[in-house]
Amino acid sequence: MIEEKQWISSEVLFAAIAEQLAAGRQAAFTVTGMSMWPFLCHGRDQVIVGQAERASLRRGDIVLYQTAEGRYILHRITKLGGDTFQTTGDGNFFRDPKMPFANIAARAEGVIRNGRTIACSDWRWKMLSEVWMLLYPFRRGMFFVWFRVLRRWVRK
Repeated sequence: MIEEKQWISSEVLFAAIAEQLAAGRQAAFTVTGMSMWPFLCHGRDQVIVGQAERASLRRGDIVLYQTAEGRYILHRITKLGGDTFQTTGDGNFFRDPKMPFANIAARAEGVIRNGRTIACSDWRWKMLSEVWMLLYPFRRGMFFVWFRVLRRWVRK
């Protein structure tokens, strides 16, 4: 059986996710955008989200939050402090602005890739995430080299 993907507006999607979370359930959605690449890829990966309790949030957690403009963003927490948090997309070269904890809608609990579920609590996932966060200052150069090598390899 072939599954057909259907695109819906973010307003409808995130309203449905909020409803599921309020009922104590998890929700899943397909990632759009490349800001979390290489960990999460546009159109390929699905993220399973659950409720995000302030006391349980840690550096390295991937959270779904809403900006002041109403956009929803799925990024990794890189700094926690007082009443605010700061995130960075895994594929970004810049940090996001600090936001109040009240803006967090959910925390990623798992990733579905090629029909297989990867728990965000898995030690391998956490170890790779930590290494990736440590490489933040070098990402621009790494991506430059990565894409130069890939471009040459693809042309051959």
